[in-house]
Order: sequence, then C-alpha cells, then structure tokens
Amino acid sequence: MATSNLDYCGSGFWVRDEQAEVWLYLLAQEAKAVADAPEWLAGACDDWEMQATTGFVGFVSSCLDEHLGTEPARVALALHLSECVLQRLLAWTPAIPKDLVNSYGTGGHDKGFDVDLPVEPMLACGHAFTSLLRGQLPPGHDNWAC
Repeated sequence: MATSNLDYCGSGFWVRDEQAEVWLYLLAQEAKAVADAPEWLAGACDDWEMQATTGFVGFVSSCLDEHLGTEPARVALALHLSECVLQRLLAWTPAIPKDLVNSYGTGGHDKGFDVDLPVEPMLACGHAFTSLLRGQLPPGHDNWAC
C-alpha cells in the first residue's frame, strides 16, 4: 500500500495514498463550489483533482506551498474548505459508501474500493491537514496522520 507525504512550509505528514486522494478530491469539490473563485483557487482545484485521480503512487501532493504560499487569505480559505470537507466526512460516519467513493475516480484507472471507506482514517488525515495549514506541526515534522 503506497503512502505519500503532504507537506507545507517545511512540515508534513504521511498518509496512505487513498486517504490523500479522497481528501484532495473532496477539497477540490468544495473549491469548485466557491462562487467567483479567485484564479489561484481555480488552479489549486484543478491540481488537487488531478493529484486525486491520476494515480501518483507514493507521490500524491497537495502542492500547498505552490498554491497558498504564506498569504493569510489563501490559507484562511483553504482552512474553511477543509472544515467543510471534515463536516461532509462526519455526515458519512462510519463509512463513505463504496459506490459513492468509487464514483470519484481516485487512484487512477482500474482502482476502486471493494468495501465502504471508513471515515475515521479520513478524519485523521483531515485533522492533520488543518493542523498543517494552521502551522501547528513543528518544522521538520514528518509523522503519520493516523
């Protein structure tokens, strides 16, 4: 099972690829729903969706440094979108139905889930992601989200 490191500003955390892919897919969907989205968000959305659906085995990236930089308004919007994703995940507890999660196309061609996707590891990924955005992970942090 492949893993990827999601990083930002010199810190990061490891997650299984399917967690990173589903998280980024859902984040992209939230970004698409932003009315009059700024150009940087549209670019981030496209990138997050591509990262989620291409199948970058072991190399899934959120590209936060590229898309957010250290601009507070961008970070704040990414945090808001992340909180929306966390709420969606909570609504699916205990698991995202496999037919729904398979409709996302995460992991590239010929990939899919045989069973419903447990929400708990996804929430751990989301909480680590929001901690990363808030700068709550120390520089050089490189541990597992769950």
